[in-house]
Amino acid sequence: MKDHDDAVDTTSTGSDGGCTVDWSWLHGRAVDAATSDLTSFRLRFADGQTLTIRALLYKGKPFLSFEPYKAPGAAK
Repeated sequence: MKDHDDAVDTTSTGSDGGCTVDWSWLHGRAVDAATSDLTSFRLRFADGQTLTIRALLYKGKPFLSFEPYKAPGAAK
């Protein structure tokens, strides 16, 4: 199992065919605040960027939603 210092491959889909998330933009950012409610967990960083993770249902199955799912300002 990888720990928080190990590199993660963000170029391929997961073993279940799901999407990947580019976590590289988070490296080195300082967390300014964290909030949560029943469906969301939000991190606000010292530079003003925000990461929101939501627990939702899609077609009756649970999944996690990440916003943004790739580095802010990255090509779409």
